Amino acid sequence: MGLLDGGLAALIGGAFAPLFRDATLHRAGPGPAFADHPVRVQIDGAREGADAPGLPGREVQVIVLTPGRAPPTPDDEITLADGRYRIVAVETDPAGSHALVRGRPLR
Repeated sequence: MGLLDGGLAALIGGAFAPLFRDATLHRAGPGPAFADHPVRVQIDGAREGADAPGLPGREVQVIVLTPGRAPPTPDDEITLADGRYRIVAVETDPAGSHALVRGRPLR
């Protein structure tokens, strides 16, 4: 739950939604299954980093609008226009309107 749940998160999310692109959040479920949820995202940056086991070094950072829902976790994945990414880090804001997500492309 965000510190300022409800109205403020919805207001911020609604104001920024037209500026963000469509994406799909794949929430990890029990077993190997993922549940797909539509989300709105804005790419915040991309950089090269060190390779991690099973993941290339390229890393993207996106802002994911999250009003009224739980933020993504490092168990989840996200599909953007250029491919699917494993989420490696998540930072949330106190209002619960968005999450800053870093991900690495799946090979």
